[in-house]
Amino acid sequence: MALGKTLKALRQKQNLNQKALSALSGVSQATISRIETGRVRQLRSAALKSLADALGVSVDFLMGDSEVFAEIPAPGAPAPATIPGVREDRFRQIADLLDGFVVHEQGRILYANQTFADALGYRREELLGKNGVELITAPQSHSAVQRLLDTASSEPHEALFVRKDRSMFPVELVSRSLTDTIRLIVMRDITARRCQQAARRLQQVGLRSEHLEDTERVVRVLADELEDMGASFEAASVTLIDEPRERILGFWAFPESRGYRSSRQQLALPQAMAQYAAVRGLVSNWQRGKTWLREADDDYLALLRDGGLDSGYRPQLLLDVPFVLGTIGMALPATPAVRAEDLAGVLADLAPAVSCVVRRLLDIDVLSEQVRALQSQTARTSAI
Repeated sequence: MALGKTLKALRQKQNLNQKALSALSGVSQATISRIETGRVRQLRSAALKSLADALGVSVDFLMGDSEVFAEIPAPGAPAPATIPGVREDRFRQIADLLDGFVVHEQGRILYANQTFADALGYRREELLGKNGVELITAPQSHSAVQRLLDTASSEPHEALFVRKDRSMFPVELVSRSLTDTIRLIVMRDITARRCQQAARRLQQVGLRSEHLEDTERVVRVLADELEDMGASFEAASVTLIDEPRERILGFWAFPESRGYRSSRQQLALPQAMAQYAAVRGLVSNWQRGKTWLREADDDYLALLRDGGLDSGYRPQLLLDVPFVLGTIGMALPATPAVRAEDLAGVLADLAPAVSCVVRRLLDIDVLSEQVRALQSQTARTSAI
């Protein structure tokens, strides 16, 4: 942009009139006026440096042409689309290849690269000038993110971000100062890392469990981990399909929004398959190794009711991901915030850990059954 336009934008951004800038720089008010109106296009180096120093920018930036950063807004105007002092053509070549990042001033977004905007489902222009804490931070993370902004900490912070469709995902934020008031925040989606952490926790709980009924505790941990990752759901579940013993066992855990409860159900497999289409569909998809997303119909609700599950539990969508011994699943609300494909990926990442735990508990259950049978036989033999 022209020197005069740049000079005027910088002056207005700092709430300076021409007289004040003249006093700070030593350049006459008349000269400043002529520069801003385009009547002076070239200045002596000393005058340029004085103006640049007074405005807190480099001479190169002050002399920038149309290839340099977009126009700086006056107070109250929309935020700029690029970063001060960086050539726009060079900047854009690399910015959109990097991790998502924003540049902000006390939380107000001055710049967002395309990676950041795409991750949140916004157009870049929808983010500029907005309060990032209010727009894209989950309510439970507001205080943590605000502390990050207030303390100018450079330590990594974890938070939940909210996409435009209101779905949430976990992120790591790293902040760096650019100026006294302007900071860069780099965002990384840490869903995969949180899945690894959740898998380890599931395995740890499994190692401390000694009975098949303890699967209920494992599912409780599963629900907690999914909630911490920002997933929106009605219940988390593990269904064990035990064909050798002709039984099907279901374990549910509800998030805090539904009372933070747990429940379990056991049915004879042949009778359940004969009576409930929901069970037949579940077993069929499990046998074929297929993820199954469907609506919760009346047959499924009858299955829950007959099994004594809380009559107030009314999921709208059901998602089950198969593993060797059964399925790991979620009951979901039918809202735009539910990204079933993403949730299926999370469950698939957690399925191996759940499978290991359930295998161990099932083996213990079988062994305990054999021991009880042997003890019973020994007792009968002794009685004879």
